[in-house]
Amino acid sequence: MGFSTSGAMAVIFVGLLVAVGIVYPVLETAHDRRADAIDDRDERALDVRNTAVNLSEANAAADRIVVENTGTTTLSVEDTDLLVDGDYESFEGTVYEASDPEAEGGDRDLWQPGEDLVIEDDVALEDGQRVKIVTENGISVATEVES
Repeated sequence: MGFSTSGAMAVIFVGLLVAVGIVYPVLETAHDRRADAIDDRDERALDVRNTAVNLSEANAAADRIVVENTGTTTLSVEDTDLLVDGDYESFEGTVYEASDPEAEGGDRDLWQPGEDLVIEDDVALEDGQRVKIVTENGISVATEVES
């Protein structure tokens, strides 16, 4: 084995070390991002499984819709959508504790488990219309408006 062979092996070895030094951080970052994405997906799936709502009242005479948060996930009022006969309606709901619907309601954005979201006077309801509530997690409930 002459000097030229040893020199060529040294150059190849140094080149290999440089290549590994460049590739390893890239692969590590890709792995970390993938792991974070999997954790986020699992968290969203858990929120979907723990989200449950019940549309307990849709009254045309009172222009009132009451939706109960029966799951264990805290929901955002702002991210909750209301559809009346398939048309999106904007609303400002009030959150009440389900155990005391006559209590003072709050203009809160969070809708805790066990609380009711009450939508009054924001939407003109008519008898026979279809009302659908869709939460931020995609869980929905629908009913027909009664007088």
